[in-house]
Amino acid sequence: MNPQSIAGGEPVASVTAPRTRADAGLAATPLGDDGPMTDLQHLLDVEPELAGRALTILTSTTNAVLATIRADGSPRVSGIDPFVVGRHLCFGSMDGARKAQDLERDPRMALHAIPWESRRTKEGTANPGDADAKLTGRAVAVTDPDDQAEVLRWFKEERGFEPPPGGDLFRIDIASLVVVSVDGDELVVDRWTEADGRRTFRRT
Repeated sequence: MNPQSIAGGEPVASVTAPRTRADAGLAATPLGDDGPMTDLQHLLDVEPELAGRALTILTSTTNAVLATIRADGSPRVSGIDPFVVGRHLCFGSMDGARKAQDLERDPRMALHAIPWESRRTKEGTANPGDADAKLTGRAVAVTDPDDQAEVLRWFKEERGFEPPPGGDLFRIDIASLVVVSVDGDELVVDRWTEADGRRTFRRT
């Protein structure tokens, strides 16, 4: 059973005090009615351990799983390759892909790492251990020519090639971030949101 299937249950105990935007000094940008969101770098600044661990998990494999919303309101899941350029977590989409059409219509999305029991890490990447990571937020199309050029340079320097022409590029504004792991006989849910700050729950 995927450990994140417990999301509908009641937490047993909180073992860390929540941190709010005010006491964390986190800058975030309100987007529509979804509440405030932030970029990856801001989250790394205020919650370096949690955000760093999630990022290590998400980028340890070639792919992660992206959830978008179809025109009829039903979910769509797609494999993508998230990467970091500058202060943003980003991903690309091939020209004409349905997931890009979904995001143009409704930018709400979720991103889930490959579950640890099925994880196959990229060559040269250390195994991040028995933990899953997921986030929710909005995908924002990168359309500025300078920003697009920065991503092209990153691909050429880091991966030795440029992405195919004609696709779409997105950055993620983050609303929530969760890492789920196992500690002995306990399932540990470490969660950050803009509204509640960081909370850690344990379930037996």
